[in-house]
Amino acid sequence: MKPLTGLPKGTYSKYAAPRPEDLARLSITSVGSYRVDRRAYKCSRLNGHPAQHMLYVLKGSADGVIAGKPSHCEPGSLWFTRKDRPYEYWLAPDCDDWQGYWIEYDGPWAEHLWAMTGLSDVVHVPGCFEARPVVEELHRAVMTGSAAGTHEATALLWRLFSVAEANLAGVRTRSDTVQAAIDRVQRFVRERLEAPVGLPDMAKVAGLSAFHFARVFRQRTGFSPAAYVRTVRMSKAQELLRRGDLNVKQVGQAVGYPTVQHFSAVFKQTTGLSPRAFLRAHRA
Repeated sequence: MKPLTGLPKGTYSKYAAPRPEDLARLSITSVGSYRVDRRAYKCSRLNGHPAQHMLYVLKGSADGVIAGKPSHCEPGSLWFTRKDRPYEYWLAPDCDDWQGYWIEYDGPWAEHLWAMTGLSDVVHVPGCFEARPVVEELHRAVMTGSAAGTHEATALLWRLFSVAEANLAGVRTRSDTVQAAIDRVQRFVRERLEAPVGLPDMAKVAGLSAFHFARVFRQRTGFSPAAYVRTVRMSKAQELLRRGDLNVKQVGQAVGYPTVQHFSAVFKQTTGLSPRAFLRAHRA
């Protein structure tokens, strides 16, 4: 391999020599490795790339806009840039060494491959560490310079898309599992507003560590666990006060505040009114 001029430092490439019959279907056209250590580096192709293109990140991180979608890649990321679609990317602000591989491929079967693996509209597959050995094996096959090596690399390209498909399915499954845990916790809180509910209790219901639960709960709901409990309690308290069949003390106890003083303080902090002022305003 020899370095190409005009490309980032440490960039090496190998152009494959696919036959016309290969290009009529699906074929690897070039592969390479890159290393970028210039923070000012930016790659911008507003008219897209001449061939279908993907990057696999080994080290460092970069930001970009791929086919109109903002994206941030880190080690293990696969970036897909499609032929004739605009893209640009640059080193992330905290990165001074970005390394990885690229693969160029082309042929009418590419779109069928994306559709078959559910990747037609996907530009980024994060955390796809399983792809690395496939990418490296594909590069080695192309480097042989033989037609057989090119055909083996094309088969590995199919495998690479399959690995990306499985990774995305796992991400979606994990996402669904986390949402199910959040739903369980929200039901748990609503069903026992009169009892003490703390972070350890909620994390146990979710089946997660307290730290991880608090982080994903805030990401999914916009509330910290404590703020969510308080919000649900105050919403229920307002409902009970409007109903009018319980006094202030009983309403406070029904939503987890044994003393009137504590309930009144939290209620006023949340609504701007004391419970009794809220009752008067509602009756008026």
